[in-house]
Amino acid sequence: MGGNYEHYLKPAQEAAERAAAAILKHYRAEGPVALKSDGSPVTPADHAAHEAIMEVLGRATPEVPVASEEGDEITGGRYWSVDPLDGTKEYVARTDAFVVNVALVEDGRAVVGVIHVPVTGECYFAAKGGGAFKKDREGIRRLGGRAFPGGTVRVVGSARHGTEAVTSLCEALACDERGIERAALGSAWKFGWLAEGRADLYPRFGPTHTWDTAAGQCLVEESGGAIWTAGRRPLAYDHPRQLNPSFVAVADRRYPWPDFL
Repeated sequence: MGGNYEHYLKPAQEAAERAAAAILKHYRAEGPVALKSDGSPVTPADHAAHEAIMEVLGRATPEVPVASEEGDEITGGRYWSVDPLDGTKEYVARTDAFVVNVALVEDGRAVVGVIHVPVTGECYFAAKGGGAFKKDREGIRRLGGRAFPGGTVRVVGSARHGTEAVTSLCEALACDERGIERAALGSAWKFGWLAEGRADLYPRFGPTHTWDTAAGQCLVEESGGAIWTAGRRPLAYDHPRQLNPSFVAVADRRYPWPDFL
């Protein structure tokens, strides 16, 4: 692996692993579920994972501020963007489809990304210029997405947000004489599917924040894909707590996707 950001990968992976362990301590036991001001759920596992991440990153990179979904406002051109438990609704529903996101953002671009799946132990990771990788029980392998050959498009979408808009997009693709295979999956795990070639397209029309997408964006871009907003501009981060516009993530950025994407 090459690049100038790889020395941040070790603390990012350690932080994600510690957070995953903290989450699993709570997962098998019934626990209280509270609601935040926006109506989204929060659990003791969210807070425990947040504390684990803050301890690791605070010790390893004290010069880099941390923007966490469960934390306070920060400023800075380089910062950590973390979601200690991405997919809290999946956690509460016991679907196992929740992850830990840890990303390093510099000047509005994601340059390090780690997505850890607590229940399976899978860990996706990438650094700008160094490629994307997945670690699981079989070891570590490099990820290259999938060169889209045309024909059937494998679309992965949110299990809970923007499903009608995704259906409309799939219908438009089908009218373009393409077959469609759809799957629904909670959390940023969808970016992992793109990076490892299990899906071709992930459209998102519901609300997301920097901490929901930054880790996955680094992973997808380093595996040969892209995340585009309107006009096919790369998704960029103007603020650590930014509310993202709608976007489409593709596993193969070289393929001439229809303009309506």
